[in-house]
Amino acid sequence: MIDLPILLSDASVFLLSPWKPLVIWGVVVTWAWLVASKIQADAEYYRFNLPQWNIAFISFATIGLGVMIFGWIFWVGWPVGILVLMAPILFYWKVRNANVPEENKFTLSFSKSPEAAEKKANKRAQKSVTLQYLDSNKDTVAIPPEKEAGHEVFLTLDSILAPALEERATRLDLGLSAGGCIATKTIDTIRSKIDNMDTKSGVNLFNQIRLMAGMDMEENRQKQTGMFKVMAPENHYDLTITSSGTSKGQLLRIDVDRARQVKLPYDGLGLLDKQREILDPLTQMHARHGIVLLSAPPGQGLTTTGYSVMSTHDSYTSNVRTLELEQEATLEGTVQQIWDPASPDVDYARTLQSMLRRDPDVVLVTDVTDSETARIAAESGSKGPLIYISLTAGSTMEAISKWIQLVGDLDLATEPLKAVVHQRLIRRLCDNCKVGFVPADAGRLRLPEGAQLYKASGKVEDRNKIIDCPVSKGTGYLGVTGIFEVMPINSDVRKCLADGDLKAAQTAARREKMILMQEAAMQKAVQGITSIEEIKRVLAGDKKKKKPAPKPSSEPTG
Repeated sequence: MIDLPILLSDASVFLLSPWKPLVIWGVVVTWAWLVASKIQADAEYYRFNLPQWNIAFISFATIGLGVMIFGWIFWVGWPVGILVLMAPILFYWKVRNANVPEENKFTLSFSKSPEAAEKKANKRAQKSVTLQYLDSNKDTVAIPPEKEAGHEVFLTLDSILAPALEERATRLDLGLSAGGCIATKTIDTIRSKIDNMDTKSGVNLFNQIRLMAGMDMEENRQKQTGMFKVMAPENHYDLTITSSGTSKGQLLRIDVDRARQVKLPYDGLGLLDKQREILDPLTQMHARHGIVLLSAPPGQGLTTTGYSVMSTHDSYTSNVRTLELEQEATLEGTVQQIWDPASPDVDYARTLQSMLRRDPDVVLVTDVTDSETARIAAESGSKGPLIYISLTAGSTMEAISKWIQLVGDLDLATEPLKAVVHQRLIRRLCDNCKVGFVPADAGRLRLPEGAQLYKASGKVEDRNKIIDCPVSKGTGYLGVTGIFEVMPINSDVRKCLADGDLKAAQTAARREKMILMQEAAMQKAVQGITSIEEIKRVLAGDKKKKKPAPKPSSEPTG
């Protein structure tokens, strides 16, 4: 007969020994602290697959704890259980070190060699600046020691980039000339000055940025594009650098996380429900024909809208393609063709013509500025694929005029038109500090009596003190959204356009419940998304009278 007490003497930790559970508890608490407070934060910072690692940690912890509790001999099961607990941590250490900059790797070295001393000096140099860099080859950029001349360049770069990134800047611009260097930043479409530098400091700064971006340092005139990564204490940023030369000097444009900026869900663009009712049917197979014009002034979200409307079409069941001068982001399942202006073999128009011969269902053509490309798109007609045309324009009517002029024939330009979309970007009010009020002139604003609007404050109360809002950084705004004017093109509107009467075309579109941009903006003000002051700022230029566009010929040109 088996003696049960003897069996349990080695197998049960908790029944026969009051201190063994405490030993196990100490190991588990230490392990939990290490994983929860250190490794979790580290994995989030470096954007590792956190759910996958959590599964590994929990699985091995369960096995290790089971070995320690139910092991036959405690002094064997306890260290084996510790090894099981540590196995995924050691593996994380190995994987992490293979994917982080050299100076951030975990090491267990007690060497006093000159190499170790040099590494220590380099670490001190890295700590003297806020930001760290990975160049275009994903190699760590060494910050020169404090006493070396090159260190000053990184201090200057740090003073420009670090505050701008913290304030959510999406773009920085540097202009270098014989008179010095000017730096500006763009936050929520508002551009403001950062600093002035002397020419020598500007040259050094330009060279360092271009070097990290992998550009040809001998070429100062031609446009070049490159990328490098910036690591701040709490985030990572991918910087897209564009360098070009002018007769007066050099220009450097820095876009922050450009691919993330231009990829926005269709639902997040800012289209009103009634505007979507015009565009949504175009995703149906029977309606995927004709031309849709997408327009906006420069820097007002045209690329984002183009990519977003393309995402509404199923690229796995349809032949979806884009023709672009520069690929801003990757569209899943979409064939994105990039045209190289430096290539003498095929021009932009012929590239589009070749693409249309492949029987696509949906096409996005960006940066249409020449007549030949416009005519080829228009000639596909209302029976061809659905083609989105991106145009830079200040209004819906200007976009239509520009399109007609590019095509050069009224009938050819207007016959395939399905809709015209025009947009602007408008700043969102910060929910943390916006202030509600009832306008006194509700009637003039065409609002119901007692309707509440909101305005930017930028201030909050903290411990009986009024301080700048920590969320909006005192601006009162946080992020941007789009305001749209979507013009449906039916037979009546098309006839007016073919007659060259844009005003009558707009009147006909209004009968089809077309919402003007000012009306769309006011709806967002009533919803508390933006303010009247912001609407006035964005649409102020629309009040200026523009000269009517010259009427194109109704006869085909050459």
